[in-house]
Amino acid sequence: MQVRQCDFCRMPYQSYGKKICNDCLLEIDEDFILIREYLYEHDKAGIEEVSEATGVTRKTIIYLLKEERLIVGDEIDSGGGFLKCESCKKPINTGKMCAGCKKEIAKELQESVGAAAPIKRPKRVERDAEEENIKGVAKLQVKGGKRL
Repeated sequence: MQVRQCDFCRMPYQSYGKKICNDCLLEIDEDFILIREYLYEHDKAGIEEVSEATGVTRKTIIYLLKEERLIVGDEIDSGGGFLKCESCKKPINTGKMCAGCKKEIAKELQESVGAAAPIKRPKRVERDAEEENIKGVAKLQVKGGKRL
């Protein structure tokens, strides 16, 4: 655990790996519900309209778009370019990267993992005793004739 500055409100908080404090996460989740309910009835609404109608800030809406919880429809962003891929700068509808860049990164990761030497595992010395212990554990997990 470390003390970090929240990426959203800029206040210090104790982080467990998140970039946003719990207060902001709760507020963003509540705002998402408001936006979702509004978009069910106004599915072609733009960002400004949604912001004005729900009271949710533009910053929160953009955060939800980048986190892939919302998508900019083609009819709203027909010219493209509201969101851009952080790698190649192509227009995207949600997230931070386009599908092509995501595939390229996944391919590079796969190649780097594949190039690493395989991990050698130690041989089992007492296989029979180990299997007996596993059977004993399996019996403890059975209740009423069904596995838990």
